[in-house]
This record gives sequence, structure tokens and C-alpha cells, in this order.
Amino acid sequence: MLSSTSSSDSASTESGGGKRWLVAWLIALSLVAATLGTVEYHWRGRGYRPTILDSTLLWSVQRDRVYAQSKTPLLLLGASRIEFGVDMKVMRELLPRYLPIMLAVNAHYPLATLRDLADDENFHGLILCDVDSVGLLREYNEMQREYVQYFHRQWTPSWHLHRALLNGWQAHALIADPAFSIVASTRRWLDNTAEPFHNYVDFHADRSGDLDFSRTDAEAIKRHFADTLEGNLAGMPKRTADEWLADLAPIGVWAKRIEARGGRVIFFQSPVHGMQQTAIDRAMPRVLYWDRFASTVTIALSGVDEPSLNVFPLPDDSHLDYHDKPAYTRALVDVLVAHGLLQR
Repeated sequence: MLSSTSSSDSASTESGGGKRWLVAWLIALSLVAATLGTVEYHWRGRGYRPTILDSTLLWSVQRDRVYAQSKTPLLLLGASRIEFGVDMKVMRELLPRYLPIMLAVNAHYPLATLRDLADDENFHGLILCDVDSVGLLREYNEMQREYVQYFHRQWTPSWHLHRALLNGWQAHALIADPAFSIVASTRRWLDNTAEPFHNYVDFHADRSGDLDFSRTDAEAIKRHFADTLEGNLAGMPKRTADEWLADLAPIGVWAKRIEARGGRVIFFQSPVHGMQQTAIDRAMPRVLYWDRFASTVTIALSGVDEPSLNVFPLPDDSHLDYHDKPAYTRALVDVLVAHGLLQR
């Protein structure tokens, strides 16, 4: 009897202890949720909003798709102009027999990725490579190497799942951005530093991006890009146009390797305007640089020569506002089809 009573008391005590732990956990989770919600509400109230963050992982998700068999892969290589200029949904609708894949990287010229695809015997698709004379300078050849190396050395199915889950989190929660975490906010408060920059860029899971110039000072951005370009060009080692062209010999070899496997590389120069165009023309005159490079490869187009592309406004002299992306994408597809490079 004594034993039975002790067992009953013990079970009752354990049951009561379990309930107290459950209540404690629920209270703790509620406090955490309330804290996170307050932080989210605070930053949204200050005009910030969530967006997907681009990364080597997100790039690798797209790099994985270049071996598709059901449709012809159409890889978009380049830097910000094509990443923020092409509406992927519109391109998919206009070109149903192709699989558009965004591999451009903001502020990173694409030659390392082009070289990697040339070395990849399993890749047989098409490439639209957006690069200008400046981007072909050998100093920029390795700008996307970090992305290529990550894909080959660290990318796994587990990281793929992690990135897929992160996309959902980042798309809906501002606090998924490390810049708005409690730790980062506390550090800024302790250091008395400024709030995060009010970004005017929104990324999508397919790695295309939208620039909303109504959320920034386009004139200031224009001046910043012009100063940056002028500074970069002034800081480059001096070389003649012949020396520049000699540096590009491997690029033609890469393109021919892809073409020998049934693929195609379309070198394309997006239009630029104003101070961007003036700086490039002064440092690298087209007749001495781009036109000579174009004569060494199978396919090279300049958007400046296409009135239907060159007519779009570029608020910072270099990039489209996202409102113009669908129309620009339709015009770009029309140009590529008209030149016999793609089929609808």
C-alpha cells in the first residue's frame, strides 16, 4: 500500500513538473515571438521591407540548373545591368523552348563563370554574356571566382535545402536580414552608428533583381557610378588597345569550346548613357576596343546599335528602373530573334 501510494505521488509530481516545464516553454516562446515581432514592426515602421539576399548559395541553386534536358538552358551572364534589366517571367513566357537561368552577379564581371562553363563538358546550352570593354579588362577576370569555387567545392544537397528554406524566411521577414538582427541593432546603438542603408534593390529567388529609383536619389547614384568608373579606369595599369585585345585571346577559345559542344555564346553590351558612356568612350574608344573584340568572336552585339533597346531611360546612366524591365525584355528578345540567335 505504501509502495502504491509513493508511486502515485511520484507520478503526480512528475506530471505537475511536466506541466510547469510546458508552461515555462510556452512563456519563453511567447516572449521570443513578441520580441522578434516588435523588432520587425520597428524596422518596417522606418520604411524598410524584407527581400531575398543574394549569395553564393543562391547562385549555386541556379548553377545547378544548367544541365537541364527538357529545355535548352539559356544562361544570363554579366553583372548588374542584365541582372536588374531582364524580367525572367517575361523571358520565360516569350521563349517557352528555353530555360532562362540568371547567373549574373551584381558588381562582378562574368569571365570566371564563362571560363568555368567552357571547362564543363556537361554543359551544352546557350549563353547571353553581358560585358563591355571595361569588363573585359584582365584585372576583372576573377571577379566571380568566389561563386564558381563555392559551387564546385562546397555546394551540397543539404545546402540546397537550407537555401530553399532561407528564401521563404527572407522573403517575408525583415529580421532574416542580419543587418536588422537584435545583435546588429544593439551594436549600432552601442557604437552610435547610423541605421542600415535604405536599399532600393529587391531580389527574387531566381536571382533577378528590381531597382526602384523612386526610393533613392538617382542623381546621386549617377554621380557615384561615374566617379567610381573614372577612378577605376584611372587606377588601371596603362596598356595599349593591342595589349588589351591580346589579353582577350582566351575568351575566344572558351566560346569556341562551348560552341564545339553545340552551345552558343552571345556577347552582348548593354546600352549605357550619359556620364557612363562618355567615360568609356574617352578611355576605351569603341573602334579600338569593342569593335575589334567583336570581330574575334562568333557573335557580338552592342545594345547601342539597337534603337529598340537604346531608347529606354537609365536613371543612373547604367540601369533600368524595374517598371521598364518587361518592355525592355520584350525588346531584347525581339532583337535576339531578329538576329537569328534565338527562336520563339
